[in-house]
Amino acid sequence: MGVVTNFVKTLKTDQDPASRTLVHNQSKQLRNQRSRAKDRSTTVGSLLSCIKPYPQRSLLLGQCADALPFLIELGNPELGAILVSCEKGSGKTHQLQVMAESATLLNTPSQLQIAVLTFKPDEWQTWQISTERKKYLQGVFAWYDPRAENILQSLVDMAEARREDQRLGADVLLILDDLNFVEELSYEAQLNLHWLLEYGSQSGIWLVGSINAHQALAFRYWVDPFRTRIIGRVKLMDHHEILAMQQGPGTEKFEPAMFRTWLDHAWCSYRLPLLGH
Repeated sequence: MGVVTNFVKTLKTDQDPASRTLVHNQSKQLRNQRSRAKDRSTTVGSLLSCIKPYPQRSLLLGQCADALPFLIELGNPELGAILVSCEKGSGKTHQLQVMAESATLLNTPSQLQIAVLTFKPDEWQTWQISTERKKYLQGVFAWYDPRAENILQSLVDMAEARREDQRLGADVLLILDDLNFVEELSYEAQLNLHWLLEYGSQSGIWLVGSINAHQALAFRYWVDPFRTRIIGRVKLMDHHEILAMQQGPGTEKFEPAMFRTWLDHAWCSYRLPLLGH
């Protein structure tokens, strides 16, 4: 299981610049931030406004029970590829879009670029028409689009160059929406993608994929390389066992937009915010 960092409990304070100590979320500072967060509509932007300065190379997952944001830090290669899975209609594409939108708020275009492979490019249409988002976007491609194979080859070339200490350019967030359409790719492109799932994070190429829970068994070859799992509503225990990598995620009664991931030695739950500022 990948390492997930909960910035709700590890916000840095400027009270002592020499030590830069970490403070617990029961401090007065965080209680005040929690109060401000509850007074606003819960959107990606309003959640991130609780954290300034923004932690770089991070992505927002959602909102914890105490109303503060739950983030992951991309700097640790042990995080590996991230898989989002749940029953159909429970929010997996929305989770991907929350992570992508937060990436544009937490990072500059020179720090992070985004590419999307999806079976439904229209669900990412706003990314293709937004002037601000275009600065981050390498493209939104259908799985069957030949350009999808081109982007995979370019990322493999980039990763191999970086493994030879040619560390140039921004990190890349590659989003794989509806991973079950991976077989639309050619055999060579599938090999490239599987290699990126295994080794991309070592070179600053971060893959986040999604798949419906009932399809996990049929696509076990593609599910297994994901080191970090984010689980929404999953009703069947057989699916839990394939997806969770840990015992007892207990998400069978989750509402849509509720998710859980493994943090340290326990499952941590959160709710997805709305998109926007």
